[in-house]
Amino acid sequence: MVPALSRRRLLAAAGTLAVGTGIGTALASSSAGSGSAWPMARHGPAGRSHAPDARPPRDGVAVRWKRPVDSDRGFAYGATPVVADGRVYVAGDDLRVFDAGTGRDRFRVNRDLGTAAALAPARAYTSPTLGVVESGRIGGLHANGGLDLFGSQAGVERWSISQDRGTPVFPNATPEQPPPVAAGETLLFATAGGLLAVDASSGRVRWRAGTDSSRPVVHEGVVYAADYPTGVVGYDLETGERRFGHEVPDTLALGVTAGTDRLVVATDDGLAGMAYDGTVRWQFAPDDLYRDRGAVALADGVAYGGFRGEDDDFLVAVDAADGTERWRSPAVPASEPRFAPPAVADGVVYVPERDRGLAGVDAADGSVRWRFEPNDDPLPWSPAALAGDALYAVGNEYVYALEES
Repeated sequence: MVPALSRRRLLAAAGTLAVGTGIGTALASSSAGSGSAWPMARHGPAGRSHAPDARPPRDGVAVRWKRPVDSDRGFAYGATPVVADGRVYVAGDDLRVFDAGTGRDRFRVNRDLGTAAALAPARAYTSPTLGVVESGRIGGLHANGGLDLFGSQAGVERWSISQDRGTPVFPNATPEQPPPVAAGETLLFATAGGLLAVDASSGRVRWRAGTDSSRPVVHEGVVYAADYPTGVVGYDLETGERRFGHEVPDTLALGVTAGTDRLVVATDDGLAGMAYDGTVRWQFAPDDLYRDRGAVALADGVAYGGFRGEDDDFLVAVDAADGTERWRSPAVPASEPRFAPPAVADGVVYVPERDRGLAGVDAADGSVRWRFEPNDDPLPWSPAALAGDALYAVGNEYVYALEES
């Protein structure tokens, strides 16, 4: 019989090879492909933060490797690492890229990125495009780093769109800036000037919509976004034609996650389940809990998100079919600048905790399976990226790869 840890390493190695030989197909799929990839914040275009094929640590954690990074965001949680094709991309004061298995430096790009990147296949190139958000502009970078010429990266930028070209983005971007989303060969950017759909190869703006949105999500060719104060809006991914527009009664929509049969809408007082015909099936807004901004994870028919209580904050699990509460956990999610999105795989919810580090929470009952607190640094960690048999996250000026202990 193969020991569990060895089996996981073998599965991860096989998954990494599969991603390396077919990354274009993997990134283009609606589920973001193999369990060895986490190619954008919240995993895929649907924004579920769920990696159904990954097998990260369940019962305890050990450090596989850690490397220092310059990613200080003050009291805000850091940007989620992006993992694909055997590489880990870490946004911060510069873009650092590491080998996913060993932590070895692959390359570095002198770009101050305010939020996680997103990998999209690009038909004009043999490698994907890395969609990024910088101060005053958005852009597409060579995902393999371009050419290394005497220690510097040449040819790293494929295209750039600046404020001067009529597409303003948030200046001095922080993790509050919505990260880009890759949907096939289209990169979606929620900017101060509205929602932009950009061709990953050329940087051509395919369409734009005047939507005051958070991170958009994609389901069956429609781009959905929370649009303050009108509710939830949807646009055709290819043309930008408006296809959807509905309110959540008596509350404001602040964010969306796309499930297989409905949207889970984060509101200013809780959550709501909205069918794809616009019908609100349920609303979850208990008297003793409330929410502000923050994404939720969605896995196996359950939504997971941070909630505020009178005396403490909680991670709460809500049935996505009928809106009933499953449990609330003593794990306290990081809440600045908004609740950090949990990540889910293999029956465990992974949470960057307030004032602690990371916690692994049992998806069935909310009990804490393990906590990882490498030192006394009170600053919040980034949301986790789950790929293969590892968890990748940024905390206390390091990027960590964690495995089963």
